[in-house]
Amino acid sequence: MRGSTLDPTTTLSRRGFLAGTTGLVVAITADGALAAPGTAAATVNGWVRIGPDGGVTLHSNAQEMGQGAMSGVAQILAEELCLDWTAVRVEQAPLLPAQDNANGGRWTGGSASIRTQWTSLRTAGAACREMLVTAGARHLGVAAGDCRAEDGRVVHKDGRAVPYAAVAALAATLPIPANPTPLARDAWRLIGRGVTRKDIAAKVDGSATYAIDISLPGLLNAAIRQSPVFGGTLAAVDPAPALAVKGVRQVIPIRGLAYRVKEGRVKDGATETEVRLPDAVAVVATTWWAAKKGLDALAPAWNGADRDTLDGDAIHGLLNRDLDLEGEVKLMRGDDPTAVRAAHERGMAAAVRHVAADYATPYLAHAYMEPLSAVAHVRDGDSEIWTGSQFTTRAQAHVAALTGQDPARVTAHILYSGGSFGRKAVPDYIVLAAHLSRAVKAPVKLVYDREEDLAQGRYRAATAARMEAGLDARGLPTAIRARIAGNRDNGYFIMVRQGQADQPDHAPAYFLDNGLTTARRRDLPVPVGAWRAPGSNFAAFYFESFVDELALAAGQDPLAYRRRLLESNPRARRVLETAAARSGWGTALPPGHGRGVALWNSFGSIAAQVVEVALDKGRLAVTRVTCAFDCGTAVNPDSVRAQGEGSILMALSATLAEEVAIDRGAVASRNFDRYPILKLAQAPAIDITILDSPDAPVGGAGEPMVPPLPAALANAIVAAGGPRVRQLPLSRQGLTVA
Repeated sequence: MRGSTLDPTTTLSRRGFLAGTTGLVVAITADGALAAPGTAAATVNGWVRIGPDGGVTLHSNAQEMGQGAMSGVAQILAEELCLDWTAVRVEQAPLLPAQDNANGGRWTGGSASIRTQWTSLRTAGAACREMLVTAGARHLGVAAGDCRAEDGRVVHKDGRAVPYAAVAALAATLPIPANPTPLARDAWRLIGRGVTRKDIAAKVDGSATYAIDISLPGLLNAAIRQSPVFGGTLAAVDPAPALAVKGVRQVIPIRGLAYRVKEGRVKDGATETEVRLPDAVAVVATTWWAAKKGLDALAPAWNGADRDTLDGDAIHGLLNRDLDLEGEVKLMRGDDPTAVRAAHERGMAAAVRHVAADYATPYLAHAYMEPLSAVAHVRDGDSEIWTGSQFTTRAQAHVAALTGQDPARVTAHILYSGGSFGRKAVPDYIVLAAHLSRAVKAPVKLVYDREEDLAQGRYRAATAARMEAGLDARGLPTAIRARIAGNRDNGYFIMVRQGQADQPDHAPAYFLDNGLTTARRRDLPVPVGAWRAPGSNFAAFYFESFVDELALAAGQDPLAYRRRLLESNPRARRVLETAAARSGWGTALPPGHGRGVALWNSFGSIAAQVVEVALDKGRLAVTRVTCAFDCGTAVNPDSVRAQGEGSILMALSATLAEEVAIDRGAVASRNFDRYPILKLAQAPAIDITILDSPDAPVGGAGEPMVPPLPAALANAIVAAGGPRVRQLPLSRQGLTVA
């Protein structure tokens, strides 16, 4: 038996359901409450639609960019509704407040689609199920307690059944339970199973819709070149060469484009900020190829000579010098900086040995499959945008600010995205499409070519770190300090004290006393933003590489050393030991081979990885990556495993050779010939074990398997007899990749 029952005498709650004439619809407000008829939220569409023909459509508020979250959200609802997954349709939820994500707005990021909505989605599904069971019982003339939900039907204990479609309208009129009861774990049939994602078929047969697929009456196409020099301005451009290209309609110089916009997390209140976009030249034409040819024919002159001395090596030099300066102390809530510093100094003074090392990581581009693209149609009084943005309500707010329209007058159509990893959370390209549409008074499709996409990123920040530790006579740390420098205030981590009740996210998994983290931010003209597993993607490299250095300084096996540090964190220790056992840690390897290990905590999940390499005269082959992963409960293990494989390969690619090359104030690595991506032949075997921790909160899966890889690989190189790598990418260290 599946499904709980509802006493039909339960009194009406003001939380609940939106009744529709064609079926039953459920809605959830931004705070996770159920929206009831008669409240403001009752006017919105809901999460679940049951039609009179028996068809069930589940709405998902997760933007689908390849990670599978759109299906994951629906899978939770389908479980609670006791539905046959193969018979369910999944659609993108409309852009309405009742289906906002945690903290308000429509956004997908931070590995949050499942972990922040786990409870509210199960509650909505359970409430709907209980309503349907009650309605079905009335239809059959029996007690609700004698009925259950099963495969889209209400089934009585004597075997009689009625489909949801026959009772959906009645269910919509019924009182709802004040506290609907989600299914017990032992009743799950979908959660924890690798069901087929609903987006896959459309991507295989080509029917999935991306911004580049949008076709509208009168649609024009645009190509763009923004200032190649960070902070540069457009001096002059002669439009004649582009206008001579067949199909070109207009050449549009863009200078000083700026607007003020209010945005922010709902719970914190919106704040108004000024947004300035780089100067640019755009060509609008009947086809994108004509626009591209017209753009290539132009020779715009840019001002930006004052930036010509800026290059990657100079930036790293500045950051390295910042490590010698005192930074801001990063604290846990309630900590006193004076007390934290004093405890750290006492711990260092008690040490019998001190170890220190400097590390550095470069700027990284997102380098997704689908370059930036958006369609906009700005009209008098209202606008429409078609986008694969991660933050759709942000895009809506920015276009409204640009056009002076009310955000409610900007209709945003949420499309698939061919990758993002944080870049498409920034709506600059959508705003530019709207600007061009307004200028030509027609709908415009703006598509960046690969060179422009890589040259106009919001890059993973370059950072440097100095790690310092004092060790006692057993080789264990008496104190650790991390000094972090970067042009963005992220990537720092707060070391957790022994006895701390909760472990913060994006932090080492160890509980260590006398930790001190300081950070310095340097304002540089290079635009930076979120890159998959923000902060943790390089913080883990620093810390876990240093843990290996401490183990070797203490003369101990790196795995055994970590096990000692994890004595007070059994959950993390289980993850570490699982990865080690699966990798064959401790078994003999051929000469020139080595294994390295790393562990990190992020997005509510724990990931441990063992990387195996072969090294021969500076030629490196990564042969195997073994990963153990604990996200509490994996809704779809197949999707989690696919996410992990993608995360590992992306992190490996970045570690081996990726680096945004900056030369004379501009990005020089403008295509894949200078920004090399991992090739299929270089991909290692990947083994991922998913661990279940049913008592732990549900964690994220899209990003937590990125952070351990760089350190595990660097540690493996040392184990194989190679050099200690403290600066990425590895190609900077004279290593070539097989």
